[in-house]
Amino acid sequence: MPRLIVAFLAWATLLAGLTLPSFAPEISNVTILALMAAGLLHLFWVPERMHLLRQPASWMPLLAALLLLVAFSITAKSPLHVAAFLTLIHLYMVVPMSGLLIRLGGALTLDRIGFFALAGAAGGFAVAAIDVYVFGSSRGGLVNNPIHLADITLALGFVALVGLWSGSRWRLVFLAGPALSVGTVLLTASRGPMVAASLMLLTAALAMCFSWLPAYRRMRVIGGCLLVCIIMAALLVLTDAPDVPAIERIMALLHGGIAGDTSASERLIMYRSAFNAFLASPLVGHGLIDYPMAAAAYAPAGSEFPIYDHLHNDIADFGVAGGILGLAAYGLFLWAPIAGARRVEGALRMPLLYLGSVTTIGYFSMGMTNAVIGLRWPDIVLATVLALIVTLSNRPQGAQA
Repeated sequence: MPRLIVAFLAWATLLAGLTLPSFAPEISNVTILALMAAGLLHLFWVPERMHLLRQPASWMPLLAALLLLVAFSITAKSPLHVAAFLTLIHLYMVVPMSGLLIRLGGALTLDRIGFFALAGAAGGFAVAAIDVYVFGSSRGGLVNNPIHLADITLALGFVALVGLWSGSRWRLVFLAGPALSVGTVLLTASRGPMVAASLMLLTAALAMCFSWLPAYRRMRVIGGCLLVCIIMAALLVLTDAPDVPAIERIMALLHGGIAGDTSASERLIMYRSAFNAFLASPLVGHGLIDYPMAAAAYAPAGSEFPIYDHLHNDIADFGVAGGILGLAAYGLFLWAPIAGARRVEGALRMPLLYLGSVTTIGYFSMGMTNAVIGLRWPDIVLATVLALIVTLSNRPQGAQA
């Protein structure tokens, strides 16, 4: 392909993968699928394609796809059940995306990546603020489910922080990324993403400590961050139902009670049902299509199973849908960012270790209270992060950010 066209497609990939998902999710999805198709075609002109494929951030999602294909094929009742593994198609396209991004060469810098993600975080905050303060909604969610909006914006805000390692004179601007994402979480009144935000803040603080602070100051900062995380977690538990002591709420939930928190009770019923469904078919699960109904069949006696499109927990979703093979696939998706970043040496090692770690920790923690991996918008962001790690890992050691 002509170099100018490829460069345009590469920048468009960053726009669709890091900027649009928060405030224009459907446009992002349609655009990124078209770009992935173009990237797949372009691979014929990429001499580094086999090297890109050998990167852990590339082959781990493909191995996960194979495991899901095997699991869904065994439990399939129709060809559609087999094809269900394509629901996660975005995560299988890391190599085509990297094939486009690698053509940017030195133009693909950490600060430019940060600006694309920062724009996405700002867009997510803006639509949440408009929904709450202009339209009067109780929770921000103008373009998406409030929790999904919070999750996507949270991921983008912390991706933006990678610009701190760019050496750019504008690098302090990227501190706005986490601030905007946490603001979006507050506007969407989402407890799960707030817990995830505290863990991601701790990850970012650790990365910055080991990058720039002398050893004697690191422990002070780390201790302070841990204290903040503990306080935030305690507030989330205690302020949700102030008339019920926290210990009583937890014990009541374990016994299936409401304890003033219908959302938590519904999740507990789904998790218990998912565990029972997993035990009923531990190796390959029950298939992806209608897997919540499969879990409902194993609901605890006397409980009313809530009807949703998913089980509000990534481990439960993959365990019921794919059994042990599904859980292995989930682990590969989740670990791929860190595994890819660990291969990097030189100036890019620390920023990519930060990017990989904050992505893995963020997606894991967000996935404990809601479906994340397997939903197309978070998958778009994750695929883009993986493609960036693969692309930057392919640079010579000592290359600058």
